[in-house]
Amino acid sequence: QGTAAVAGSSMVSLLVALTGDAIDVDALPATAFSGFGLSPDMSDTLVIAVSQSGTTTDTNRTVDLARARGARMIAIVNRRNSDLVLRADGVLYTSDGRDIEMSVASTKAFYAQGAAGSLLSCAISEAAGLGSADLRGRVLGALREVPDAMRKVIEQRPMIADAARRHAPSKRYWAVVGNGANAVAAHEVRIKQTELCYKSISCDISEDKKNIDLSCGPLIL
Repeated sequence: QGTAAVAGSSMVSLLVALTGDAIDVDALPATAFSGFGLSPDMSDTLVIAVSQSGTTTDTNRTVDLARARGARMIAIVNRRNSDLVLRADGVLYTSDGRDIEMSVASTKAFYAQGAAGSLLSCAISEAAGLGSADLRGRVLGALREVPDAMRKVIEQRPMIADAARRHAPSKRYWAVVGNGANAVAAHEVRIKQTELCYKSISCDISEDKKNIDLSCGPLIL
């Protein structure tokens, strides 16, 4: 899973919480959607495509296939006038800096896409007359608290760095584990660690980890 796919999966859990079972919601990478998720008539389908650059071939090709079957499309994208924007019925720009990402390990795209997905989920819930205004208000209020929460985490950087120096170098194998909503964060952590450290890192929920041989003694994040 790439960052955009992980951010999209966070939107699914929120939409389900806001709308219950009234809407069928799923998160799929573009290739899985084009290969197994298309149907002849998709006139009742809204596709939300998530991309930083708006130029990903797989994503744009899948959007074309879905639109040809009657689906409508909203893009969550950073780059203006990109190919994805031109294909969209509506666009939610993340506006998280330069259009062409220079650092693969950047996390700003992930946070911006997650926030945009949360806003869009609230808007869809309200437009469909589903869920409660109170719950939407709590979601939006929590979004406003994210910058302060991130600053508190960053303030712990010396302690986190010390733990990394003491525990990481001695472990050849690393794994990331997260449950519930934190599974989304775990997938993003895995991606960023892989990009920064050039290591093959697994990602699981804890109950699945019990079924895996841990004799290699991995570092569990």
